[in-house]
Amino acid sequence: MDQFTCKVDNQGRITLPSEWRRDHNVIAGSEVAVLVTEDGLDVQTTAQSLQDARRLVAKYRSRKSAVDQLLSERRREAEIERKEAARYGKGVR
Repeated sequence: MDQFTCKVDNQGRITLPSEWRRDHNVIAGSEVAVLVTEDGLDVQTTAQSLQDARRLVAKYRSRKSAVDQLLSERRREAEIERKEAARYGKGVR
């Protein structure tokens, strides 16, 4: 991990080092995310922030769509109901 020293101007702004800007394709007008952590500030490009968010969400995403999961669950429940109805002599339509 690289570390840079930046000066703060009289309006509280810092200038990101040109090497970092070049390496991360940050040009004038680009937006960056500044994350406040216990250890200080972490600067990321919006692409890096989006990549981090996608990585976090991927842990919770299922390969099966929510609709498919719901249909599958409902079919299981319907099969249980059909078996119970047949067991107790009641017809299910």
